[in-house]
Amino acid sequence: LRGVIIYLDDILIYSRSREQHLQDLDAVFTLLHKNRLITKGSKCDFLKQELEFLGHVVSTEGVKIDPKKIKTIQEWKPPTNIKELQSFLGFFNYIRRFIPNMAGLSAPLTDRLKDHDCFLWGEKQQAAFDQLKIALTLPLVLRIFDPDCPYEVITDANDISIGAVLLQDFGDGLHPVVYESRKLQGAEKNYTVHDNEMLAIVHAFKTWRCYLTGADVTHTTATGHYFNKRDTSRIWVPGYDLLRTLLIQESHENPTSGHFGVDKTMKSLQRNYYWPNMADDVRKYVSSCTACQIMKSSHQRAAGLLQPLDPPQRPWQYITMDYVTGLPAGPSGNDAILVVVDRLRKMAHFIACQQTITTEQTAQLSIANVFRLHGLPTAIISDRDPKFTSKFWRHLWDQFGTKLQFSSAYHPQTDGRTERVKQTMEQLIQTTCSDPQTWEKSLPLLEFAYNNAPSATTHQSPFFLNY
Repeated sequence: LRGVIIYLDDILIYSRSREQHLQDLDAVFTLLHKNRLITKGSKCDFLKQELEFLGHVVSTEGVKIDPKKIKTIQEWKPPTNIKELQSFLGFFNYIRRFIPNMAGLSAPLTDRLKDHDCFLWGEKQQAAFDQLKIALTLPLVLRIFDPDCPYEVITDANDISIGAVLLQDFGDGLHPVVYESRKLQGAEKNYTVHDNEMLAIVHAFKTWRCYLTGADVTHTTATGHYFNKRDTSRIWVPGYDLLRTLLIQESHENPTSGHFGVDKTMKSLQRNYYWPNMADDVRKYVSSCTACQIMKSSHQRAAGLLQPLDPPQRPWQYITMDYVTGLPAGPSGNDAILVVVDRLRKMAHFIACQQTITTEQTAQLSIANVFRLHGLPTAIISDRDPKFTSKFWRHLWDQFGTKLQFSSAYHPQTDGRTERVKQTMEQLIQTTCSDPQTWEKSLPLLEFAYNNAPSATTHQSPFFLNY
């Protein structure tokens, strides 16, 4: 429901106007009644302009820290041991979104947490302690994020920490929505200024991904030279493990990537990025992918002498056709997929259909989705499904001058290319569709993922070879 926030057993409902609020309340109570959930009237507050919740005050102006909490902090005495320091920092960590450069201000204090044997409190620690308390006295109110309003992300970096603020323009100028900061860790302290500024951008977008995903971004900071270099065909990724892992994840688990194996994931990455030992990182990531371990089957070479089919001389000269059946029926009633593959360049089309499809309907789907794009083939290779052996099917392709070739009965390996594509497509559905009922909606992206991945035979993607 719009304008509803649920935290454990608490429900917050916020609206732009009184009329809209009454409608939102009605929608919530209707849903509660439908699920036989009861609210206690004495614990409910309605039509409030301001509300205290979890140490915050929420109002039409935005969100601010509860003044009672601020008073408690102002009376807080300097800690005398590690536990007292942990309590002090724990409170500030809870409200860190209100404090600009919280990580930098608290650095002298967090450094003391490492001294378990001897607790030292000097001028730097006292100054940081006082600065944090002063930061709470500022009349800072954070606005509630509105996806319909324009926003800006401002980042900064220094020798100690990186920070960012998310601002939005609600029609009366820019207002802060949330602050974020963290200390530099390990080798990050040796980064150049520009690298730390880029690190701040990466951290901000990762932290606020729920706000920023899918938005158009205009880059206007000092790191703009990274995006304006003449040769940007491939980007070298520095030794930042999280960034490298995110890139591998995007190339392996994205809906247009398809959870392919090490080689295809590696080649997809190499189109745009480079770093030393990339292959080892990709191999380690793919081997630990839970979805791949559960869904993918093992491959073992068959015994015996390989008898290959005649190689085609041009694209879409020889094609293979087969069905994937037994899928859960979606809203349109489709429960099968017609798979058509070009034997030369390995490009494939996945066409949703029903398992009860007739020969005439198969011909119509083939013409509408394949032959109008690539022309008529010289030969069609398929199994001995009754749809492919019927008199209508034979007569149709005889009129077009297309030869029909059938695989051996009970030996699908004759048409190994289609069988391999079918297996790949089934794995794509299993690894990318969390709800099996939505496979048809995802089918265009799955076809894109397959055709965009380099083939182990040609070492190029079917898209590249075909177009």
